[in-house]
This record gives sequence, C-alpha cells and structure tokens, in this order.
Amino acid sequence: MDDKKAFFARKTPAQIKEGKEPVILEQRKVVSALQNLSPDRYAIIPENIFDADFDPQKFFKHGETIWLPNRSPFWKTPVALLREAIEHPQTRLVPYLSGFSFKPLSRVDKKIRRVPLVELLEAARILAYGKEYPGADVTVDHEYATSLRVSQEGGSFIVSTPSRTKKHPRYRFKISSIPVDARDNFVHTIPYGFVSRELGVESKAFRELRFTFRGSYESSQFNYIQAHEIAAAYAIAETELKKDNDASARFLLFPIVSQQAVDLYQKLLNRTILQVTEKDKSQEKHLTQAHMEAILWSFVRRQGYEAGFDDTALLEGRVRNYNWNNHV
Repeated sequence: MDDKKAFFARKTPAQIKEGKEPVILEQRKVVSALQNLSPDRYAIIPENIFDADFDPQKFFKHGETIWLPNRSPFWKTPVALLREAIEHPQTRLVPYLSGFSFKPLSRVDKKIRRVPLVELLEAARILAYGKEYPGADVTVDHEYATSLRVSQEGGSFIVSTPSRTKKHPRYRFKISSIPVDARDNFVHTIPYGFVSRELGVESKAFRELRFTFRGSYESSQFNYIQAHEIAAAYAIAETELKKDNDASARFLLFPIVSQQAVDLYQKLLNRTILQVTEKDKSQEKHLTQAHMEAILWSFVRRQGYEAGFDDTALLEGRVRNYNWNNHV
C-alpha cells in the first residue's frame, strides 16, 4: 500500500531543477507564466513578490476569505452563491484570499467554517487516488438519514478516507448536516452546518489553534475544513446520486475544481521554487500552501469561476479521471 502513496509525492527542489532551465517570474505574470511554462523549464518565484506583511504561518487562520452568505434567496445553491461572490467587483480588491467561509444558521453552533482552495484540490486528488487504486477509495460505511429530523438537520454519515502519508492508516470519522431531502424547505439551510467529528488530521488541529485580536467581533474558534472532509462529502453525494437522490450533490457546499486548476496546482507543487533570503543568504524552498493558495485565487479571480471550477465534474464522474501526472 505504501508504494501507492507515491501518488501524493512531491518533488524536492533539487528534483525540480534537475535538467531544466530556470525562469524567474514577475509579480503580475505569475499565473500566465506558469500556464505557459515549457517542459524543459522550472519557475522561480522570489519571496519579495508577496507583500511584506504576507505571513504564511498565519494566512489560513487570519487571512481574508470570500464570505458565502447563508441568508440569500432560498432558491440559490451554495455553489451559485459562491460564483456570485467570486465575480463580485469587491472580491478583486482583496490582495490575497485564503479561501471562502460560511457560518451555520444554528443558534447553538456559531463557529465560522473556512475552506481553502488547496483543500478542494487535495480532495479531488483523494478521489482520483481511489480511482487509481480502488482498494484505497473513500467509503461511506454507515448512513443515519431516516429520522424525521433529518429533513431539518440533515443526515449523518460514518466515512473512511485514505491517508496520503506512508505507513499511516485510513481515517474514519463522522460528518453531519448533509442534505438528503431536496423537497423540504430546510434543505437550503442545512449545508451551512457542515461539521465533522473524530478526524485526527494534524494540520486541521494546528490550523484551528488561533486567537483573534482583543475586541474582535469574530470568535477565536473556527472550523478549518480539510481535504478528507471534503472528499467524504463528494463520496456521499456520489452514493446518493446512485439512489437517484440528487439533494447532497445539488446543495453541496464545496465546488469541484477544474482540470485547469489541477494543472496549475501541479506546477506550483512540482515545477516551482520559492526563492527566499535567510541570514543574508539566498535559499530555494518549496512554496508553502499559503503561497499556493494566494496564487490559485489570483488565477480564479483573473480568469473567472469556470476556469477554476467545474460544476458538472462530479455529476459526470470526470473528477476521478483528472490527470495528476502532468508534472513528470
């Protein structure tokens, strides 16, 4: 099984450089230069193209996000609302985006959810991994969706997802607030309560450790939505579609990334080096997830929602067939 985890492997900076010529990217041309990067070259992004106050360590905890309204007209799905938010002129004024966010309508649960684009991409890669190695697919093990309260609160599911790390076992956890009845008016409010339990992913736990500044209207506590949770939501939607129930897919909170976004992400992972200065010495490192997130949202804002997302990829089964080997 561990040999299969090479599917998630990332080239080292030395491997990225091997046998290729460097191209130093300019601030306003990063996305277009990466998209046109020839196979015999690799990209160098100088650290100083990011603002001096750009802090990768705090970005996913405190960076600005696109706000997904949950009190808009009930006939609009979360994905439709996200498209509108991305295309809003105000969004173009934000220098760096760290994802999108939303809040439950519950009087009890007030925690904001934050969803980075890199996690959407990794969720798509987890599905593709399951297609490549069927024994490692995301599975829906148990369904709790028959109670009368489900129409108001959504269904709960026990799911299992593969780890992306060598010698690490699968993750088994519960996710709740999944719409399963499109006929009920509550179906429009249910998705915003999305939450998981018992997902022991270290990066999720670390990124949920934060404090807002004193006097902030926003609580310090929030839910960082991680790739395994998103992949599980996709798998549930697929399972329900096989039952001729499209509620989970229609009211899915997480848009499906496009192959074009995957291609750019792969170049950021495996064809790009970050040039930094530490102790007066120039060093070459991997881009962090924060750097990639900022660049990916720049791509979506400049080239449009449909460049970054593919709303029919899950319904048509194409997301599992995305090419994740274009960095070779």
